[in-house]
Amino acid sequence: MDKNNIKTLQELVNASAEEYGDKVFVTEKAGKELVNKTFNQFRDDVKKLMAYVNTFRTDKPIHCAVSGASSYLWLVSYFGTVSGGNTGVPLDAQLGEDDTAELLNRSDSVIFFYDKRFAGMIDGMKEKCPEVKAFVSIENDLPEILEKYQPEDFQPVDPSALATISYTSGTTGKSKGVMLLNSNLIDNAMCQDDESEPDNVIMSVLPIHHIYCFTCDILLALRYGNNLCFNDSMMRIPQNLKLFKPHVVLLVPMIAETLYKAIKNTMERFPEKSAKEIADEYFGGRLRTIFSGGAYLRPELQRAYIDMGIQMAQGYGMTECSPRISTGDRFDTECKGDVGVIVNGCQVKTVDGEIVVKSPSVMAGYYKDEQATAEALTPDGWLHTGDLGYADGNRLYLTGRKKNLIILSNGENVSPEELENKFAGLDYITQILVYSEDSVICAEIFPNKELYPEDEVIEKMFRETVDKINMTVPPAKAVRRLRVRETPFDMTPSKKIKRQQAEHGRIVK
Repeated sequence: MDKNNIKTLQELVNASAEEYGDKVFVTEKAGKELVNKTFNQFRDDVKKLMAYVNTFRTDKPIHCAVSGASSYLWLVSYFGTVSGGNTGVPLDAQLGEDDTAELLNRSDSVIFFYDKRFAGMIDGMKEKCPEVKAFVSIENDLPEILEKYQPEDFQPVDPSALATISYTSGTTGKSKGVMLLNSNLIDNAMCQDDESEPDNVIMSVLPIHHIYCFTCDILLALRYGNNLCFNDSMMRIPQNLKLFKPHVVLLVPMIAETLYKAIKNTMERFPEKSAKEIADEYFGGRLRTIFSGGAYLRPELQRAYIDMGIQMAQGYGMTECSPRISTGDRFDTECKGDVGVIVNGCQVKTVDGEIVVKSPSVMAGYYKDEQATAEALTPDGWLHTGDLGYADGNRLYLTGRKKNLIILSNGENVSPEELENKFAGLDYITQILVYSEDSVICAEIFPNKELYPEDEVIEKMFRETVDKINMTVPPAKAVRRLRVRETPFDMTPSKKIKRQQAEHGRIVK
């Protein structure tokens, strides 16, 4: 595929069909059966849905929201929207009726494609969202639409056309609608070369509305002609790994950690087997690379996977950058704690310790939020990431979030993430949050009571861990207060711990 001839998502869909034709694009479960869809079938269905969407269009492009589990028809809904020059609005499928309705209104959506989880909410949404003209069930209505409509010829789409409004879910404040143009997404999908081979099977695990999954699973599968297999449940990841036998999978560190613990337990039960043998059995026998992103990856976990014969590579990005700023190096085995190599075409500098970037992947701004746009983007196009870190050559390192910095009474700045990362991988800790309380650093944990049911044991291990960590940091950054909570921390929709908690756990003496 000649990437230089592809400027829009429509052109990517068309080029993938031209190059890969009747090769399988998507594999997914339908009951106990597996259903395959080819690149040609995908292009035809996109053209059919585009014909339907365009019946709602007047003199300007319209916005269409889509929410549901990862599926072939989710892709048809989204690409059938944007291939006609309209704007897709991917929403978090875990949101409730009120939050979904609010985003439908804020995004000015005219059509809402939804899956079965929303069936009981639609009557309420119709009352709350009078500007939405059509509520389309992905399972029930969409197949009928594809039967009714004929494929409509693609018409040229301007690369500067708004492709996506993607709502972020930060740990503070109201979600913002990130505006990504066709040119932004295509640049991010095309910025690196030789990232995959056409025969690769990709198992897609992460939520499809996340831009990390969308760009690195969906768009790259279209570019390289990969077979994209949809995982149907987080609970069935182990079974689906054996079923689909992927070569590559994108994960967040939390999932990678959980899978590794399961492998480690198996290794303890079968000491006669090598780690590689057990990993091959667990992952289906063909897994070569895990790409990790979205959170801190401990170098020790990365090394453990590499020692099992599976390359693990860490990348970094944000929705506002489509998302890749740096990408994992699938040939690097040094595990230095970096977040990969800066992608081609992306400029990186630091301003007061904050990583600031400029590239063709950077968003156009936040939808209907000029103030937030002005705060994030400089007039000459530099994006303030809000992340602290530095570049060493073409490799990028992160040290924390600027807005989370703890400023102590003595003027010292403390990155809570830097301290939290020191607790990573400890099996008695399920969650941890570091913050300032009464001018001292406090570490609060939600413990793993399944493994360690006794409070005294947990508190003893917690104190010992903190004592060891305090020996590695300057006195001003030492943890002076410990708390243990009985319930999990409040989380954002994207499963990040909220920095501001309504309640805190008991103090450990």
